[in-house]
Amino acid sequence: MILTVRHPKQTQQMKRILLPRLEPGKAQNRCYPSPWSRFSKVKSRELDFTKDYGTLFIKTLSLMSEMYLSIVGDRNYILGIAAILKSIELNATTDPNQSVNITVVSTGFNTEQQEKLQQCCKYKIEWQEVKDNYNELMSLSGSKLTYARLEPEKYTKATERLIWLDSDMIVLDSLEPLWNLDFQGMPIAAALNVWGNPNNDQDKNPYFNAGLLVFNMKLWLEEKLSEKMIADAKVNLWSDCDQGTSNSVLAGRWYQLDQIWNNPDTEDTSTKVMHFISRPKPWESPEPNKLWMEMLSQTPFKDELAKIQNNSDWLLNLKLKYARWEPWVRHPIKKIKSYLKKRSR
Repeated sequence: MILTVRHPKQTQQMKRILLPRLEPGKAQNRCYPSPWSRFSKVKSRELDFTKDYGTLFIKTLSLMSEMYLSIVGDRNYILGIAAILKSIELNATTDPNQSVNITVVSTGFNTEQQEKLQQCCKYKIEWQEVKDNYNELMSLSGSKLTYARLEPEKYTKATERLIWLDSDMIVLDSLEPLWNLDFQGMPIAAALNVWGNPNNDQDKNPYFNAGLLVFNMKLWLEEKLSEKMIADAKVNLWSDCDQGTSNSVLAGRWYQLDQIWNNPDTEDTSTKVMHFISRPKPWESPEPNKLWMEMLSQTPFKDELAKIQNNSDWLLNLKLKYARWEPWVRHPIKKIKSYLKKRSR
């Protein structure tokens, strides 16, 4: 049985189609009111049913749901955000009619910077300031910005699914396979952390990297997983911050993606989403990754490339050293408490 939609106008939310039972030999060329008609302003829609039995094919699958993406980053990652926004514009979907909703969860950006970043991408960006309720959580990295992904519902309007991306990534192929993913009953989908569990090198269980997460928002909300995440982060100190919390709460309850969806191997030509996990980041290195530079060169930040390539080794080493010790300088008391708490575990 083949289902075609005569009017492929986009709707805001994918709805499950309940088909009537069709008797053999009596189903050909029947017309039924569209199940989307009550969700759209289009009054006259019809679905054509042809053939008795066969494969259900929906021509407008990609048009039935708005794709929701979230990116997290601060002013130190502004060039990374610019590059990933451009890569999303170029590669996130193969369908020119697909609507993409982007939320940038950030802190410290002024209006001018936000406007400049908006010029990096044709899709409308919604800005969300990180909440201030993470101050009581202990973080060895200094920044608690990444804890925002423990509570995705506070930063997005997505109710079915959400793709969350780090700002040190670039998208090299369509995200549609992730958007149409079968979660198989799991609350999230993620790829393996190639270095395993940084909190316990003896742990051989699968451990995911939180740089790219696909949220099953419906199940996430039903199980109130954000509350469980925050509760865990309050009593446990993980060296990888929110990633440790997520792996603790969701141990054995995540769908494993192929590594190409979160790949730190910058030489792998099969990569769909490239992740610059290690330091230096592309905007810190005098020899940035060529694919990353290609993305940034198509943004209003392209003039920054000359400055990046003039970075000297001694200046880079100083920046990396400062980045390592900066949390201890800014928050000595909190860091000492964190260190002592970790030693007592």
